[in-house]
Amino acid sequence: MLISFSCGNFLSYDSVQTLNLKSGKKLRTKKDHLFYSENAGTILKFAAIYGANSAGKSNLFKAMNVVRSFILTGQLAQNSAELYCRIKKQNIGKPSFFEITFLVDDIPYTYGLKIDMQRRIVVSEWLFFTKGENKHYLFNKDEAGAKIKFGSVLSDCEEITVLSNVFSGGESPFLYCMNHNTKSFYEKNPKAVILKKIFEWFAVHFEVIYPEQPISDTALLYESMTLKKYADYLNFFKTGIVDIEKKEVSEDFVKSNLSVIDRANIDLQINLVRTNNLFTKEKKEWSAVIRNRANIFTIKMDKSGTVKFYVLKFIHQYGNERVAYEMRRESDGTYRLFQLLDVLLTVKNKVFVIDEISRCMHPLLTIKFVEMFLKLAKDRNVQLIVTTHETRLMKHEFLRRDEVWICDNNDDGSSKLSSFNEQQVRIDKVMDENYMEGTFGGIPKWE
Repeated sequence: MLISFSCGNFLSYDSVQTLNLKSGKKLRTKKDHLFYSENAGTILKFAAIYGANSAGKSNLFKAMNVVRSFILTGQLAQNSAELYCRIKKQNIGKPSFFEITFLVDDIPYTYGLKIDMQRRIVVSEWLFFTKGENKHYLFNKDEAGAKIKFGSVLSDCEEITVLSNVFSGGESPFLYCMNHNTKSFYEKNPKAVILKKIFEWFAVHFEVIYPEQPISDTALLYESMTLKKYADYLNFFKTGIVDIEKKEVSEDFVKSNLSVIDRANIDLQINLVRTNNLFTKEKKEWSAVIRNRANIFTIKMDKSGTVKFYVLKFIHQYGNERVAYEMRRESDGTYRLFQLLDVLLTVKNKVFVIDEISRCMHPLLTIKFVEMFLKLAKDRNVQLIVTTHETRLMKHEFLRRDEVWICDNNDDGSSKLSSFNEQQVRIDKVMDENYMEGTFGGIPKWE
């Protein structure tokens, strides 16, 4: 579960702003919207962020993705030199600040970075966990080029000081470095496995999704039983789809409908698995899902190296006739909904951060989707954080005050964040109407 995220000197965020997902202490409503942690208290399972276009909503999620991507790949984007807050000229020489707090094994961990975007280096990096009122550092690097200091948990781990000296250059985060080609280290130092668990949280349990991007966890699309669940949801949401079928097709058909890059990636993955299977006793299977606006393909290779290709067909019922369509024939709203269904189908501990959840979808469909998520989340450790303009979600009977956030601009154009709870919005306020009238900020302004 995500507890909080902060960023500063990044795009429209000048001063450090924080999205805090700890529940409001005085709120007693909708307790089934909360996750209860023995060590972190109560955490919101849902949050909706509102604001005018260009207020900075998407920039907050971009900041999250910078942290996640930097940890997983060890590299910053090519345009990183332009990502500091350019509202003030003096910001060009200052590091950008990022800090994220999250739960692993019910312990709250805080990971932070200060990055010099111009030089593309890590200035500071830290990781600690909290028990009671006390912080316990796992490691801390307080300036560029400095040696990494280790807390008591890691200080006696064999070879960690040697590894830290090798990785202290700052081009990549230490957390990234400690999770690449370090298998033997963890075998010798089981206490250090927490670094691996933290890395896996970013890789597996935390996902940032942009408007045109599907959720990456596509394993659910391989099985017929799960396809039935997709179809049931698409039918429930009144898309006209009553079933989904997999039709086997030729390799040439699939590749003729893919980009050059996708074709090359498929060939590379198949050849890698086949080569690996030649030299190992335990043969591996391999699966992939390739999505574009026109088609959704699934590819499966068995242990013998035989590859089969399938296209998904979406079935509509017209009287006694069942008609199969490719995804290209479905509406943009149906395509968007299909991209998001993993949020409802996943049962594992996961945080979904979705920018513009309402993109292309009917307002009532957005409301029904969130309503369904909240119903399912009662029994799951799943969290959903979205940006949206759908004001009807604000109603008291639907969301708690601390689940509604406003992103607004300061007088200088920089972004600021606040929740309805922080603004102490009264329970008798008609929140959606008052928001549209400008009571809480976060709307376009005309003179």
